[in-house]
Amino acid sequence: MKSKKIAFFLLKKIFVLLLLIHSVLTAQNTENQNKIVKKVLEQSYPAAVKLWGIDSLNLKQNSPQFSGVVVTKEGIILTAAHAIHPGNFYRVHFPDGKTVKAKAMGRMGIKSMQGRPDIGMLKIIDPGAYPFAEMGWSDSMSTNNLCVSIAYPTTLNQDIPTIRVGKIATVLDPWGFMVSTCKMEPGDSGGPLFDNLGRVIAIHSRIAVDEDINYESPVNLFREYWEYLLQPVNYAELPSDKLQFAPDTLNNKLIDNDNLIVIPHNLAVKGIAEIVSKADKTKVIAFGTLIKPENKTGKFTWIVTKNSLLTSAVLVKIDGKFHDTKIFATSISNDLALLKINKTNKEEISKTKVVDSFENPGTTLVSFLSDNKNELSSLGSRVFEFKTKPAKGYFGAGANFIKGNITITSLGPDSPAAKAGLKVQDQVKFINGIAVIKPEDYGRELMQYVVGDTISIKGLRNGEEFDYTVVLGEFPLSDHPSNKFQGGRSERFDNFESVFAHDAKLQPYQCGGPVFKIDGTFMGINIARFSRTCSLAIPAEVIFNFVESSLNTEI
Repeated sequence: MKSKKIAFFLLKKIFVLLLLIHSVLTAQNTENQNKIVKKVLEQSYPAAVKLWGIDSLNLKQNSPQFSGVVVTKEGIILTAAHAIHPGNFYRVHFPDGKTVKAKAMGRMGIKSMQGRPDIGMLKIIDPGAYPFAEMGWSDSMSTNNLCVSIAYPTTLNQDIPTIRVGKIATVLDPWGFMVSTCKMEPGDSGGPLFDNLGRVIAIHSRIAVDEDINYESPVNLFREYWEYLLQPVNYAELPSDKLQFAPDTLNNKLIDNDNLIVIPHNLAVKGIAEIVSKADKTKVIAFGTLIKPENKTGKFTWIVTKNSLLTSAVLVKIDGKFHDTKIFATSISNDLALLKINKTNKEEISKTKVVDSFENPGTTLVSFLSDNKNELSSLGSRVFEFKTKPAKGYFGAGANFIKGNITITSLGPDSPAAKAGLKVQDQVKFINGIAVIKPEDYGRELMQYVVGDTISIKGLRNGEEFDYTVVLGEFPLSDHPSNKFQGGRSERFDNFESVFAHDAKLQPYQCGGPVFKIDGTFMGINIARFSRTCSLAIPAEVIFNFVESSLNTEI
């Protein structure tokens, strides 16, 4: 009996030792991965560009924005075919703020192939030498290889790109796409996917509803059709011959994305609480973060959470126990609420120095949820103020250039244009007194106005003049897969004084909880699920300033 106890004791010790070794090795792997991503960004970030169409005369924007990557010092840009039209002009915006002009060259989005292979090319026409990223070899990749995305989602509307780190899910699917777990949404189209050596391996094309299914056009297609893409041609079919190119000599240096990250136990139980409905204790309406105020002791535990989720009386649930609470202070500008409960033994989060923590996008983060669950993500940005611009107004009438006239060819159900009285086959001649003669005139003029603006539309219907007044509305939520992520967007998702972005797959009620680096550095509190690719968090410094200023004003 005694020998069995000794054996059990030894086995337990060995198991604990193995867990410790595994945790140490995993932490080292994570740190190595963070260093690798940092190196990729140092090499390739300057070459990732945001683009939008411009009118050749007045240089005003006349198309939605999209992404691309410069791959030669002369300014050749790779992007998605569905974003460009050969011969049209585009504004190119670099991460450092520099802007230049480019002209679209060839595109291959073959109609009979449902828009595949979705590859396009532009050439910067302003003279100069430009930062560029090296092209890799898509056929060198293997399932689970690490990959990094740098792109400009339209929803965030930022002048610098966001970063997402993932892995290759499928090297080449039956449709000819590479599939990655680096999440995409509108605006990311044409953005680059890099291997761990900082080389372009694919270009963002399209998505599925599943957030981990993102389709990429392999970079080898650009190699095969390079000479064709240099010509400003909209190809109706794929050329029959392909260029030959040398094989990859560095494919043995590609690495996997290590998903075996062990969360230290003392971190997993730190600082997390559930905010539940007082009327229904089983309903979690938000998470909360326990904060230890600097130089403060006393009989209370202080909890920060997302203010706009507190729409009814609530309780705080910690380790299965319920605590009465009340709102002590709020910050409307950052959607924060400070709650207090009687002192508990739950470990709180103390103020730490995080000055340099946001200088390395791509760093692995962990968001803590209830029941010791967690969500891994990658730091997508530095800290920024997020004041959204007024939304573009929705008109709701599609038009084509038919026999020299801008002619309405479709009307959205219950759209402002339809409600005002416009009909299919109407010819639009003036928008707010501005003549619309060319196809680009129509889109350019409508993009000048925001939700609530009133515009006049003059034109001809069966040879008779008409003049309608239209009040622009909000764009209806489309059936696009980017709008179908689980849980959807938070109700309050913008107008924050200070946030950072990361790609955690949170549901709206899961906001309010803490975000850490794997080494235990407290980064901040999740404040909103913003989009398919992005959750937003309030930085730690802002959290502590809010708590301390609230307590200092206590009467």
